[in-house]
Amino acid sequence: KCLVNGSLAPSARRAVEDGQRRINAERLGVAAQSLRIEFTEIAPGLWYTAGEPSHASMVLGSVPPGTPQSVRVELMDEVARMFSAATGAPYEQVMVGAADRAG
Repeated sequence: KCLVNGSLAPSARRAVEDGQRRINAERLGVAAQSLRIEFTEIAPGLWYTAGEPSHASMVLGSVPPGTPQSVRVELMDEVARMFSAATGAPYEQVMVGAADRAG
C-alpha cells in the first residue's frame, strides 16, 4: 500500500508498481502477478510532523514470517530508493514498513 502525499502521474504509478514487483521478486521470490499494489493519495497539508506540514509518503507492505532483519532492512532501503527515483520524493521523506505477513 502506497500512501502518497499529493498525487502521482500515471507514469510514476507504473514505475512504482514495476519497481515493487521487481524488488519483491528478487528479494523475496514473490511472483509478480501475486503482488497487489494499492495507492491512496493524501491531499497535501493533511499530514504533520512536529507541528509542521509533512511532505512524507509511506510504502507499507509485508514480508514472510521469519525474514531476517538484515533482509528486511535491505528491502526497505531499496523500496525507498525506488519510490524516490520513480516519484521525485526525497529519499528522506519516504517511510517504508515491512511487517510480518499473517501466517
